[in-house]
Amino acid sequence: MNEIDTYQGRKVIWINYNELLEGKMPESDWICLMTSSESKPNSDKFDRFTRDAIKNGILEFKGHGEFGELLHDWFDETMVIMETMENHSEIDVMTTWHNNESLADTFWQCFFATCLPETTKYDKLKIVCTDLDGKDRENELENYLKRFAQGWLPKN
Repeated sequence: MNEIDTYQGRKVIWINYNELLEGKMPESDWICLMTSSESKPNSDKFDRFTRDAIKNGILEFKGHGEFGELLHDWFDETMVIMETMENHSEIDVMTTWHNNESLADTFWQCFFATCLPETTKYDKLKIVCTDLDGKDRENELENYLKRFAQGWLPKN
């Protein structure tokens, strides 16, 4: 888990997907940006991630890349199962997918296009980023943050 930088008062953290599967994630008030384009993710592992993320106070999930919509759908399906079949209280996590958008655009949305609940502790809000394909995108995200700070907007 590496803290990349802070932008708009939000800490940006890079976490390897396997670390997320081990439960290494924030314990409250966080947004997850997950990208995957090379191979279809494992649904059982993703279900485990989803359940742990909900337990640990995720507020918004953004699926990006070729499998972004699939990840979004799986997250929603797990929430429905938890609420309807497992008697979990209502889960208030916004999910979106971004199959045809650049990573830069989807990352930008983590700061300016979020749907967070009224109870959000904005001074503690974190953005967790990961790549299911195992790519290390820390430098790429750090470069986007520098460009955002200079007023740059992604094309989409």
